[in-house]
Amino acid sequence: MAIEARRFVRRAPSKADKTLLVDIRITDMRAGDAAWWDAKLGIKHIPLQRADRYWVWSVLLPMCHLVQLTKRRYCRALVIWARNDQGRFLRVGMSMLIETYPYLDVTRSLDSYFVWFISAADPATLRADFGMTHPPALGRALLDNAIVLSQNAALGGRIGLHATAAGGKALLNLYSACGLSHLPTRAKLPAGVRPKNDGRFLFADESQAEAMAAMLDPSR
Repeated sequence: MAIEARRFVRRAPSKADKTLLVDIRITDMRAGDAAWWDAKLGIKHIPLQRADRYWVWSVLLPMCHLVQLTKRRYCRALVIWARNDQGRFLRVGMSMLIETYPYLDVTRSLDSYFVWFISAADPATLRADFGMTHPPALGRALLDNAIVLSQNAALGGRIGLHATAAGGKALLNLYSACGLSHLPTRAKLPAGVRPKNDGRFLFADESQAEAMAAMLDPSR
């Protein structure tokens, strides 16, 4: 009997009021999505202290595809949309994921999905410029997208990521709170994984991934 593929989430809690759920949708990223984000929500619209302040998605999108093709891997780029007060869906989150990436736990010699770039729109900008009283909290949804793709690709939900140093301790704490495990600083990395282990790699194994996904199942 075939196992039904897990779907992406379709609701996320409001950042301001966790008891409220905001309608969201996930689509593949196109060049137009990246250009719109850069003009309307990226670069100068992101607070200075954020790690993604200077990411230019219209450059990242083709670059990531080309870089991964040279390694015989595929880059999956996604957009998260959320419904505003007028009922329109607006882009609120961006992500780039790498398929069949080496799993960070080298003792198992497996593949996983790697979360390369993720970004959420500044809530203040969404409220002031786009009529969205309740911007969604996207941390768990952005990671869930990678877990769902990993599970549906028969990779067990395994994912990994590197928390950029610009995000400081707060970014590490955020990922840990979402359910990821911290890779010990002294742990060896799989061949070809960059940068070197600076203590900012995190991952989820099959059981962790399932627990994280199951938590969001009522919102699928």
